[in-house]
Amino acid sequence: MKPTRFIFASLLLAAFVQAAPSRLPAGYAVDTVDIPKEITLGVGGMAFLDETTLLICTREGEVWKFNTGNGKWSLFADGLHESLGLWVNPKNKVVYVMQRPELTKLVDSNKDGVADQYQTVNAGWGLTDNYHEYSFGPVRDSKGNFYGTLNTSLSWPGWAGSAKWDKARVHDSKMGRAAKYRGWSFQITPDGKFVPFSLGMRSPAGIGISKDDDIFYTDNQGDWNETSTLHHVVKDRFHGHPSSYYDHPKYIGKDLNKISIEEYRKMRARPAVFIPHGELANSPGEPVFDYTGGKFGPFNGQIILGDQTKSNLMRLHVEKVDGEFQGMAINFISPLQTGCIRGVFGPDGSFWVGQTGRGWGSVGGKQFGLQRVRWDGKTTPMAIHHISLTRTGFDVHFTLPVDAATGVDVANYDIMEYEYRYRPQYGSPKEKQKKMKPTAVKLSADRKVAHLTVPLNAEKIYQFNLNQNLRATSGAEIVNRVAWYTANRLHK
Repeated sequence: MKPTRFIFASLLLAAFVQAAPSRLPAGYAVDTVDIPKEITLGVGGMAFLDETTLLICTREGEVWKFNTGNGKWSLFADGLHESLGLWVNPKNKVVYVMQRPELTKLVDSNKDGVADQYQTVNAGWGLTDNYHEYSFGPVRDSKGNFYGTLNTSLSWPGWAGSAKWDKARVHDSKMGRAAKYRGWSFQITPDGKFVPFSLGMRSPAGIGISKDDDIFYTDNQGDWNETSTLHHVVKDRFHGHPSSYYDHPKYIGKDLNKISIEEYRKMRARPAVFIPHGELANSPGEPVFDYTGGKFGPFNGQIILGDQTKSNLMRLHVEKVDGEFQGMAINFISPLQTGCIRGVFGPDGSFWVGQTGRGWGSVGGKQFGLQRVRWDGKTTPMAIHHISLTRTGFDVHFTLPVDAATGVDVANYDIMEYEYRYRPQYGSPKEKQKKMKPTAVKLSADRKVAHLTVPLNAEKIYQFNLNQNLRATSGAEIVNRVAWYTANRLHK
């Protein structure tokens, strides 16, 4: 059905309002888009159609065009079922949108700027009226395959309010599988075939892809998920939530409750990054790789990740150790005006943040919003750039040289080693916590890397707290002093 065409215009100078988060690295600014009162913009996905046209799909089932040059809004499509992701073909500008029941191709056949054909690409998964059965994506690899993720069903009658979805709960967990392939990632081939890809997801609210076709998704803390997490998606990988095994060919008809928690733990591929619940994130969204070539500052190649509850942006740096991804998580900018669930880099290197606070609530209190984060192109903030594992400890990389005297003082580096417990209950406390100091610290010749000697253990999380005495040679303070590194594996 072709939508009624609406165009809302606003003066460009009035379209952006300056905002000032309390934690903002030097050289960065945040602009808030003034959204016309006629538009409800619970952002579900974003993609650039051209240099100035930002497409935004919404939880309300609409797709809007926002002209970032002149501030005009126009409706491109409506009547969708909770659209939570967009992808635009960079060659022919064809638009794909992820609805709750299907992946849809939106066609503007008469070139009037409004979609008039809604074509089903694939609808190979199950769906009930359970509110928790979200569909996320898509991303597309270099071979033309689409990928998406499917939420589990809220199955426990005490939460769902009905026993009709009370299916596939394992070891009395709260989430289950009331319809086929809930808790799975999936692939849609170039010829439209649906392929179940990996399983064991709980609430996989964001999916991203690297330039090397490595797919990652974020999951929210809950049953079988100790804290919020970032996972690497690999074909046939089990990510931890057992209810999706009900659709695995080898387990159909089997009693999954007879498999012990310890057996599931051994079957699970550990998350690439554990994100501490309540401290850094509660409900992370879409992981977006910074491939701006430095247009967004000194963090090129890292993942920018927003959180729906805490309304912040984080930076994640992943590396391969013993063939698998693991890495660091750190706060970046906080708080923004409301929940940060989607993000996209513009042609100029600025980062657009799509926001929604509806349902669970978010820091800032707004129901929805759109903000832009930009770098001034010259100022380098003093920050932890990333942390890497070494054979003898960790290398802490800084964006600027650290003071020579304080940089080698082991007293300025507080480290805590801990772990989470994999279990069917909701979340996990930190366990086996052990405070430590590095036994030695050496600085690189340019004083931008602190080589820390630390006793290491696999399958641990290391929390780094840098003392206030540690700062740049120039005197600049470190903008975010707490970082976490997930050490699933150690170097051989």
